[in-house]
Amino acid sequence: MFSGSRWRTALTAVAAFSLSAGLLATPAQAAVPTVRVTGVQSSPVKYTGPCPASVTFSATVSVKGASTVRYRWVRGDGSSGPVTTVRAGAKIKLRDRQTFTRSTRGWQAVQVLSPVKLTTRRAAFSVSCEGPEEIHSPKPPSGGQHQAPKASARVTGDSYSGPCRAPGRTLTFSGTVQVSRVPAAVSYRWADSDGGVEARQDLWFSAKDSPRRTVGSSRTFLASASGSRWIEILDRDGRVLSTSNRAPYSVTCAATPAPATASVTGLKVTPATFQGPCTAPVDFTFTADVAASRPTVVTYVWLRGDGTRTPGRWEFKNAGDLTRTVSHTWRVTDPAKLAGGSASIRITSPGRSKAGPVEFTIKCQGLTATGDKVLSPTPQPYTGVCPATVKTSAAVTVTGGPATVEYYWKSPVTPVQRTSVSGTATLTREWSQTSDATGRSGLLVRFPDGPWIESEGADWSVTCEAAEPEAVTVSKPVVTTWSAGGGECTTKNPYQVSAASMVTAPKGMTFPFDLTYRWRWADGGSWQQETVRITGSSAQRLLHTWYTSRSQAGRIFVDVLSPTQVRSEATEYSVTCDGKPPVPNTGGSVVSVTDPRITPSSYTGACPVDLKATATITVSAPTAQPVEYAWVFDNGTSSPTEKIDFPAGGPLTKTAVWDSWRAIKSSGPVTGYLVILSPNPAASDTVSYSVNCT
Repeated sequence: MFSGSRWRTALTAVAAFSLSAGLLATPAQAAVPTVRVTGVQSSPVKYTGPCPASVTFSATVSVKGASTVRYRWVRGDGSSGPVTTVRAGAKIKLRDRQTFTRSTRGWQAVQVLSPVKLTTRRAAFSVSCEGPEEIHSPKPPSGGQHQAPKASARVTGDSYSGPCRAPGRTLTFSGTVQVSRVPAAVSYRWADSDGGVEARQDLWFSAKDSPRRTVGSSRTFLASASGSRWIEILDRDGRVLSTSNRAPYSVTCAATPAPATASVTGLKVTPATFQGPCTAPVDFTFTADVAASRPTVVTYVWLRGDGTRTPGRWEFKNAGDLTRTVSHTWRVTDPAKLAGGSASIRITSPGRSKAGPVEFTIKCQGLTATGDKVLSPTPQPYTGVCPATVKTSAAVTVTGGPATVEYYWKSPVTPVQRTSVSGTATLTREWSQTSDATGRSGLLVRFPDGPWIESEGADWSVTCEAAEPEAVTVSKPVVTTWSAGGGECTTKNPYQVSAASMVTAPKGMTFPFDLTYRWRWADGGSWQQETVRITGSSAQRLLHTWYTSRSQAGRIFVDVLSPTQVRSEATEYSVTCDGKPPVPNTGGSVVSVTDPRITPSSYTGACPVDLKATATITVSAPTAQPVEYAWVFDNGTSSPTEKIDFPAGGPLTKTAVWDSWRAIKSSGPVTGYLVILSPNPAASDTVSYSVNCT
């Protein structure tokens, strides 16, 4: 049992050392990025006319789940453009432009490198140069002599190790051709150390172009090989003017990998149980995870309990994504005639993996919500002193046997809760109203995953009179329980219990002032003394929250200590865990936890250092079970759960000692306290220590 926003860090520590104390942590899930590239096209698609001629390529990319996307343009001649990174978003335009000096045809496509890998469809183009296909150098300056611009090149190689089965393994080579000025025309070719050369290529640099251009080449291998490639810059007659660096390459062909295999796991059906009116068709969706050992085509078949067979097929194209969730929906058109069903899934190729069957059940039931009432304050509409406790109720009726239902209240809205109903059950809720307000409180209820059913509602009204009490007043606490998962309270599904009370100061007091108080239990337990700043006569909320995975019951109230001494009424509460109601405590209870100490409280020297924590525990009478306790600190550390006995005939006050504690350097003062876990809630005041290592 742990409390308050003041100790949220400590709550995390308690979750780490003891699930029996009722805490639970849930990891987060991350979304998978998606990339979609559309509108890949060339403009013009076909060109006929004088050369050089330019072709523009464009595409649109949309990205979800990532902040950037990396891509490049790949071309039919084996070359590729530079890798570019752009900010992700919806409908980002991608463009590339190529200039051709001779008749040619080919294609370009977008290759996405991250956050996922994919290559788009190809945008084809053709260029037909009319008349002699010549590359014109710029005219020389008036009265000057024509000087051809100088050109140079730089290349990078490629390597591969792995299978080389047909149609072979292709290596790509990238080069950069740079001219000394623009406009300019350059001829070049790729050469290989094995003596081979590729066809002559021409580049045209217009006056608006960059003097640097990326070119590419490729070569396919069916066997291991190594060598180097380079670019040769040619004159108009095909003579070599200059060469680039030599880029080494290597191919190591490995043995053919093992044949592909496929498996299926994680078969489940949603909903696994349908409960509700059987007057309309119900869909049951089966899902399973199919995985392949490498890119391949996987075929499978769904086998239903009614004899229906539904085949399926999925092609895994990307080695980086070899899993796929497949599904099958079984629509039951008349659920009143079917008690349940089942389905399994079997891989038919490659391999013979199977999962299932898994079953679903159908339980025909009826659900109604009626009888809305305002139980307090009365009479309605209410006019009187505030805060006022508003309490409403409604009846829920289930036909067809006991069932778990989900529900929440409107005006004001509450979280969704779960409860078990057999026949008719009355559900109530209450809250503290501190100002004038009106509303219509209605109950919404449903079977899990079913449609919501709303009750007729009940009107409530609160009008607050201007009361000026002579002393501070504190309202009766309102206790609520809540769980993120609903259902039974267990160590894996602890319940949050909150007690809220409103404190009001009269207008005649001098503001601001500090109000000190403690949360206490009728069995003698208490929480730490707390202070709240009162700045005016409006009501202020006091809140105490703890978690439990143990059945417990008690009566809690607020004890105001200063500037006046006043107590609220006590509120009873009960939490049932694991289906076992709270068992009355037949022995004594803890009534105080005093004198918390940490020795040494301030240490400077060699680390680590052994520390000792002590506190004095006093009980009202010999206990029927050991007192369980733990130390909790705001740096996320905590002690194991410790026990101490108070048998009959023994002392009712004992010192709890934790000395198996080795501390390392602290980043400043560390604050903690001793908390009682059973037989009843209680806690010591806080105490601090610091460790400085030399």
